[in-house]
Amino acid sequence: MLSRVANNLFWMDRYMERSYGLLNLIKANYNASLDSATSSSWKGIVNSYLGSNEVNINYDESISIIDFIIFDTNNNNTLINMITNARENARSVQEHISREIWLSINKYFLDISNDNFYKSFRKKDPIEFINELIQYHHIYYSVADVTQERGNGYCFMNLGKYLERILQSIDFLNVKVNSLKKVDNDLMESYFWKNLLVSIGGYQLYVKTYKSIFNVDNIIEMISINEFFPRSIKFSVNKLNTHIYRLEKFNKPESNNLNFLTGKLKNDLKYTNIESINKKGIKKFVDEIQLQLNEISNEINRVYFYQNNL
Repeated sequence: MLSRVANNLFWMDRYMERSYGLLNLIKANYNASLDSATSSSWKGIVNSYLGSNEVNINYDESISIIDFIIFDTNNNNTLINMITNARENARSVQEHISREIWLSINKYFLDISNDNFYKSFRKKDPIEFINELIQYHHIYYSVADVTQERGNGYCFMNLGKYLERILQSIDFLNVKVNSLKKVDNDLMESYFWKNLLVSIGGYQLYVKTYKSIFNVDNIIEMISINEFFPRSIKFSVNKLNTHIYRLEKFNKPESNNLNFLTGKLKNDLKYTNIESINKKGIKKFVDEIQLQLNEISNEINRVYFYQNNL
């Protein structure tokens, strides 16, 4: 497999995962804004995820902000541009993905680019519209799971997906930790943590697992080191490690540190508990994981994407 093909498969799934996370964040934040509207909540999302802090927009108008995040074509990190990028990556590697994967991404792109689709956004309830967009991702994940062959391509797709998922979980934790610095009562703190759980799809599992009010330690534990929560850092690192190991078996690349780096991170998390996280501090904990992920990402690029062939 050409390194160009591997890179396109990797980024196809990264863009799909990133846009899926963004939609869930928008949905959770809009619901939260109906109960406690604060301009800083939307401003943090725009600054952190769209890389833009000088947007000429009224942060008190949720519909206008959602419009910008989804449909603005001038910002590379808006939903429409991420889906466009995912579709372009998929188009260039059609012979390496199932027909169903291509059709699902292409339909998503054609629909979201259609003027009538945008007009429907202005007419519908925002949550109803966002749920429709989320369904495109559920279809994509479903067809990828049941139709894509389990070879090189599947592994590269999953490297992109799980690397992006870990980074999102870290970003979500950082955003909420920064938001909590401005909170001065327990009720608002509970509200912020609930919003975080909803943002990453962990609310129902949390309630089933802990059967308690929103305890900070329980929430950090679930997002960081719960091995059964599909969007936890630990779960995603384990998946990342699995697919790197499979790629090494398939390709036998040149000598590299990928297995060592991912294995080290996997073992670090295996022997981490909430007490050790609290002792270290949540910011230092996620910063250290971020640094290790940067090393892993750089090594993936060096080994697989900067070569002429695999």
